[in-house]
Amino acid sequence: MSSADTPTAPPSDPTASAEAAAPGGLKRAEAVARAALLDVESYDLRLDLASDTETFGSVTTVRFTSRGGTTFVDLKPASLRSVHLDGHPVDVDLLRRGRLPLETTEGPHELVVDAVMAFRNDGEGLHRSVDPADGRHYVYGMSFMDAAPSVFACFDQPDLKAPYTLHVTAPEDWVVIGNAPATNPEPGVWELEASQPLSTYFVTLVAGPYHLVRDQHDGIPLGLSARASLAADLDADAEELLTMTKQCFDEFHRLFGIRYPFGDYHQAFVPEFNAGAMENPGCVTFRDQLVFSSKVTRGQRIQRATTVAHEMAHQWFGNITTPLWWDDLWLNESFAEYMGNRVTADVTEYTDAWVYNSFSRRQWGLLADQRPSTHPVAGNGEEDATAALQNFDGISYAKGSSILKQLNATMGDEVFLAGAVDHFRSHFFGNATMHDLFASWERAGAGDLSDFTRGWLVTAGPDRIVLDRAAGALVRTPPPGSPADRSHTFR
Repeated sequence: MSSADTPTAPPSDPTASAEAAAPGGLKRAEAVARAALLDVESYDLRLDLASDTETFGSVTTVRFTSRGGTTFVDLKPASLRSVHLDGHPVDVDLLRRGRLPLETTEGPHELVVDAVMAFRNDGEGLHRSVDPADGRHYVYGMSFMDAAPSVFACFDQPDLKAPYTLHVTAPEDWVVIGNAPATNPEPGVWELEASQPLSTYFVTLVAGPYHLVRDQHDGIPLGLSARASLAADLDADAEELLTMTKQCFDEFHRLFGIRYPFGDYHQAFVPEFNAGAMENPGCVTFRDQLVFSSKVTRGQRIQRATTVAHEMAHQWFGNITTPLWWDDLWLNESFAEYMGNRVTADVTEYTDAWVYNSFSRRQWGLLADQRPSTHPVAGNGEEDATAALQNFDGISYAKGSSILKQLNATMGDEVFLAGAVDHFRSHFFGNATMHDLFASWERAGAGDLSDFTRGWLVTAGPDRIVLDRAAGALVRTPPPGSPADRSHTFR
């Protein structure tokens, strides 16, 4: 995920029903217990986007195996038509605060949930908007961080990954794009292939009378889309956007030696987006202000370029290997921030990307780190999803990126990349923690990183370094109340 400004907590669910999320969101202990109980095998979603402009039909079939016991499925509907577990009805009145309890026996199960969901206009769930330029309707999905249950019934936590197959009914003049390649066998009907295993927060859908630009590179189908009123602007920007995408793919493939595994790579510029971009596998969404309709500064073009590269970096760090729990979300963003700037500077026309980073993004992190609300980059120990989001700021992105950059300088590129590749291969389409990554780096030859982790990642605040002219020495003062033995190299 990328933000053009400081990310904020997601707005509240506009349905405002009795099925609102539980206070504080999912607890870590609940997620651990559910993951120990269940293995999710697949989701099959049937979405009807054509029958109404306020709501849409959502039928979820989820197949899973249980070790036997009580659990719950996450669900935030406008109304709930029916629920069946292994063909037997489940009382819909049991739904409370976004959770429907389930009693499971040991073995395989099939859950079918038929619900009516509300289109949203807060940038979460399935967001529907009307373009004031021509009155056309557009839809896009944003499932981060806990919005997926307002689109489909699910076990909504990052470590219960599964493939998704979508069947979508839409107005006949709409095009539908998602996490996997789609076909349009008849007007208004779209069939999306089964995706690779995804966390629930990556599931997306972009649907509407979008203007499309298509291309391909190295066997990867590429696409761009924006609303019809921006068609001329997208066409004008397409060559630059596609060139950067191709350059970045070549460099990521060279650096990691692991090919992009999610099929098509579509970049959708969508209206009323409340972040900079979201790295949904196969279908990345961006705020459509990044399609330039007037002259812009070089800084704005660099910001767009690094955002494109940032989301591409996520395809490996975040999408192939995903945090086990939300307290490691900083690692997704720090890694993508570092690699996005690095790759942009190394292989695109924006060779000065690190200069822009130094006076823009890095300052965002430095300012956040000097406020009373500062916090460690890692190790915050959030026990629920909502609390984790409160620490999702310039420290998570920019400070973490700077620390990874200096870690790369310390251990060297060969060890840094070898450790990252070991991390991806060890947890391919799975989940991992910060400790897993650092163990991969240590195996690759980085040595014991515990002192580095303690000083830079789990201690808040910046060091203050001043020149004592009388003594002819640099004096380092650690942050008040957070002593850390940090080494610095100056040149």
